[in-house]
Parts: sequence; structure tokens; C-alpha cells
Amino acid sequence: MRTGQRVASAWINSPQAAEVAKYYTQGHSVKETAEKFGVSTGQVNNLAKKRGLTNGMTWLGRNSSIEKRAKEAEQRLAKTLAHLGFDYLGGYKTSESKCRIRCRDCGSEYEQTYDWLRKGNVMCAECKRKETIRKNREAVRAKEAKTIADALTDEIYRLWYPKIDKRREALLSQTGECEICGKHYSVRDYINSCGTKYARDNGVCSEQCRAEKKRRIVRNSHKGRRDSHRYRAKKFGCEYDPDVTLQKLIERDGLRCAICGEMCDPNDHSWSEYSGPMYPSIDHIVPMSKGGGHVWENVQVAHIMCNSEKGNRLEVTDT
Repeated sequence: MRTGQRVASAWINSPQAAEVAKYYTQGHSVKETAEKFGVSTGQVNNLAKKRGLTNGMTWLGRNSSIEKRAKEAEQRLAKTLAHLGFDYLGGYKTSESKCRIRCRDCGSEYEQTYDWLRKGNVMCAECKRKETIRKNREAVRAKEAKTIADALTDEIYRLWYPKIDKRREALLSQTGECEICGKHYSVRDYINSCGTKYARDNGVCSEQCRAEKKRRIVRNSHKGRRDSHRYRAKKFGCEYDPDVTLQKLIERDGLRCAICGEMCDPNDHSWSEYSGPMYPSIDHIVPMSKGGGHVWENVQVAHIMCNSEKGNRLEVTDT
């Protein structure tokens, strides 16, 4: 044992320590007791600890603060439970203690910890069991209804399929003249050429003629016409110069995209026969929908992809 420890142990057993202990247990604080007998507060605390003494005083401020916080926590718990559909019945002390709750829907009462309430999708066990039973019953009814519907469908097909098959054979045997090549064909020839399972007459005899028909439709539509810029200029009431063409614009500015700075590729036909993301296009610096004309001062070369992303904005900003 060290010298300091022997001295402290000797003082605790001394007559002065007995007087200090008596004075302290009469309700005086540690500081008052230390000043009264000229000892340190550490000696008084050590004496009270060794002998298990108390002066009967409580830390009123601290205890009231703890009680206040506990009461506020209990009120928050009751509010949360009310929001989740439960009634708080009491029993909350700390976050680890169990509290009694009652479900408002089924009236079941049980105990749960605060950690259970912090989980998402909190549900009463009894209500969850009833919900599971309800969903299972609905699934069984849906399955039964599907079985009945399938049986009815099979019966309908059994009764009507001969008539449907007869009408289909009549349609497949229809003949006509191809709108593209002028060849006489039947719908059956068209189906065999295109590999489709749908029996319909599109006015063409083969896959190649169908593709040519689509190209002609695009060419004759607004987007496929060469005068689409004239149409838009008339629509938005802006200036139009018929001499402004893509080929002349490329001769003037080259193939470098004015939006991203990369080179355009006139051989890019990855989207269709007429376009691709890197294919050059005419970009209007001020969009025609905002008054910009189709004139040399307002046009520049740009990728179709960059032009589409720009849309009708005045400039492209990085996002």
C-alpha cells in the first residue's frame, strides 16, 4: 500500500472523520462540510463513498429536467402511436422498456418496445394476419375467375373457330395489284414474304415493296418533304430563303458541328436510310418557333442528335 493510501485510510478511521460524517449526514453539502472542518471536498466524497453515507439532499434541477424529458418523450410516443393507428396505454420509461398499446382497428392489446415502433410499416399482428387471409382469398377467387374465363374462351373458340378459319382462308385467297411494282399478289403471298402472322391486305406484295411504301409516305409527309422549312416559316411567320440548303451550308461551313464541335458523318445511316445521330443537319441559331428565319445569318451545321437535344432553346447548356 502506498503512503498516500495509508494516510487516507487512517484519516477515514480517525475521530475527525467521524465528526465530518456526522455533520455531512445532518443535511449539509460536501462543500459546506469541507469548509467547516478544513478538509478537501475529495476527502468528504471519499468518506461518504467508503461508509455509504448520504446527506438526504437531491439534485432537484437535474431530477426535474430528467422527468420533464421523459414526459415529453412519452407524449411524442403517444402521438406517434396515434398516427399509426394505436392507443398508448402506458408503461413507457426508457427506449428499451416495453409499453402497452391497443390497436384501434381490432382492439388487440399487447406490449411492444420502442425499437419496434422505429421500424417502417408498423402493423398490428392480428390485423396483418387478417390482411394476409383476405389477400389469399382474393387470389383464390381471381384464380377461379380466370379458370372460368379460360373455359369460356375455349368453348367460344370451339364453337366459332371453324367460321373464323373459313373467313381467314377467304381473306388469304384475296388478290390485288401491288401499289409499288404493279404485280398481282394474294394476301397469302404477302404474309409469306413478310413473315407476319396477321392476315391483312396492305396493298403491297412483299417486304421490299412495303419498305418502299413507307419511304414514300415519309417523303410525302411534312418531315420528309424538302420544303418542310418553307412550311415552318409560313407557320411561325418568319423569313424564308429558298437558297439555304444543307449541301450549300456544308460547302460554306464544313462538317464540324457548331454545338458540340465534333465532325459530322454524312455516311451515318444507323437510324434509317436517311439519318443517323452523327448525320449533319441545318440548325437554326434562333429557333423558327421563336422568330428566327430560315436565312444564311441564322443557320449552322449540327449533328441531328445535337440538334434534337437543343430543341427550341436558344443555346445548349450542360446539365
